[in-house]
Amino acid sequence: MTSYKERRHRLLRWWGGLLLTTLVLLLLVSLRYFEVIDLDGRPASLLFRASMLVGHFTTLAAVALLPALVLIVLWPRPRLVIPLGVLLGAATVALVLIDTQIFQLYRFHINAGVLNLLFGGAAAETFVFSAAMYAQAGLIAAAILAAVGIACGWFWRRLASAPQRSPMRRAIVAVIVTSLLSFHLVHIWADAVSYEPILEQTEVLPMRYAATAKRMLRSYGVALPNVQVAHTEHSGKALSYPLQPLACKSPENPPNIVVIAIDSWRFDELNAQVTPNIEKFAQRSARFLDHYSGGNATRIGMFSLFYSIPGTYWHRILAERQGPVLIEQLFRLNYDVQVFRSAPLYSPEFDRTVFSRVKGVRMRSDGDDPAAWDRDLTNDFLKYLETRSATGPFFALLFYDAPHSFAHPKDYPQHFQPAASHVNYLQLDNETDPLPLLNRYRNSLHYVDSLVGEAFAAMEARGLLENSLVIVTGDHGQEFNDNEQNYWGHASNFTRYQTGVPFLLYAPGLEPKTYKHRTTHFDVMPTVLHDYLGCDTPFPTYSVGEPLFEPGGREIIVMSEYADFAIKHGNQTAVVRKHRMEIRDEDYLELDTSLAPDVIAGALEQKARFVNGDLRSLQRSGEGVRHGAGSH
Repeated sequence: MTSYKERRHRLLRWWGGLLLTTLVLLLLVSLRYFEVIDLDGRPASLLFRASMLVGHFTTLAAVALLPALVLIVLWPRPRLVIPLGVLLGAATVALVLIDTQIFQLYRFHINAGVLNLLFGGAAAETFVFSAAMYAQAGLIAAAILAAVGIACGWFWRRLASAPQRSPMRRAIVAVIVTSLLSFHLVHIWADAVSYEPILEQTEVLPMRYAATAKRMLRSYGVALPNVQVAHTEHSGKALSYPLQPLACKSPENPPNIVVIAIDSWRFDELNAQVTPNIEKFAQRSARFLDHYSGGNATRIGMFSLFYSIPGTYWHRILAERQGPVLIEQLFRLNYDVQVFRSAPLYSPEFDRTVFSRVKGVRMRSDGDDPAAWDRDLTNDFLKYLETRSATGPFFALLFYDAPHSFAHPKDYPQHFQPAASHVNYLQLDNETDPLPLLNRYRNSLHYVDSLVGEAFAAMEARGLLENSLVIVTGDHGQEFNDNEQNYWGHASNFTRYQTGVPFLLYAPGLEPKTYKHRTTHFDVMPTVLHDYLGCDTPFPTYSVGEPLFEPGGREIIVMSEYADFAIKHGNQTAVVRKHRMEIRDEDYLELDTSLAPDVIAGALEQKARFVNGDLRSLQRSGEGVRHGAGSH
């Protein structure tokens, strides 16, 4: 019978084997990151990449396996320690494997935004997966668990007769220690001199941490170069939105306002085949053919529509629970504000941002899936129209969700064939035929269009269109590998497929017309405030938008996603990441060029205008002279 000390010593050595097993599996899984990202491949960069991967994933594995190590020290019982260690190692590898899949689809890692969706109480509404996908994921998890278990069992048996010291063990330790030191020391140097070929390598690291020392170096008098464009993290600066109170005169007969938003509705899927009811309504509306959301995901798309400022302000707005100026003006005019959203209003946190001042707001729809939720929100809107008091104007948001998850009722006619029977994100790659998935998406849009048609008919029957402003649009687009770069869905790039959306504006007396000049979500609510709600305050004091009906003035558009932001200038898009900026063309191919300094300055001004904003300096710069749209 082994002594307490011998058992603990053997378990400590076994833990080293567990760490090595987990590290090897993590390194193999991490190769998936490089399938979708093009990094500098010169020998020095490759050498740094190798040390980076070994150093980072050793740290990650050690932290993940720390509970097993603590248990070995405090209570060295193999029957407890070994199963716990195997579970921790397998879970770590599985988590990184999931992260590689997210990175391949969206080009960002599991982050606070993803975790909020997963654990914020709306996972079932946000992520709708097929049974086949769950089965495949279960098999992969079982395989990982088996691999870790077999390796750990081998180590445990081998340690009974293995020598205490071996050249192999010393070599492994030397490689790991050297990798850790070289990774962080080289990164300190690269960060200090802004050496992009090294800095960009860390983009593939989940939960990345790479040492920096610029503050310390500056304290010793070392002169460091300035980076032209970089991310600015949330700071303690105060939010200044709007820059001045809105000056508005109450209109004699304020119109009802109905906003119909369809999740993941891309710009080219408004037509007589896919959305016949909306297409018919478009014949009576102002139609904008080159319209962009302010981002490529729901949170940012709706934020840009209601706040008319870049999504980079989201976290400040959320922290201060600041509502948009549009809603404030609606309350001043005694509007009845109603929200009919399919997915829960708290994911993303629109209940604490856009509609933070609305009392008793409708939080969610009833039903088992997005198709049922969309049916329920339409029913609720129709009931509201039947029972509402006609003594005052109302505002209503109808936010449909089914196309986000390609959902429709099982018995709904399949107008587009061949259509995929389910969606399996694990099987999407550059060789996948997009047509079946695209057709399923179109069938979902057709279903939502039928519900929107009911809303139009109910408003028409009650004569509400005679005094109602109706906006029909999407929160962001949806990509089906259109550029053959293995991009699917949204929130992964800033192409027109993920950011371009349809946009219709209907109003009494507004001439039906098609507009081809570029417009954005940033333009919408300021135009509504100026043209229909009596506000004469200059747009730049509360928006980065322009009057919808006037061309020009949109040479610089700041778009956002969960992790990065982009500067759209003409037909080029500059994606700004933490340590680099990529310039891409219409097909999202990287260009060997750079943005003009005035374009960068204009984008950064938009990102900073409403943080400790200074109206006088804005006016001196010539940005504050533009008002709303004149005649249409």
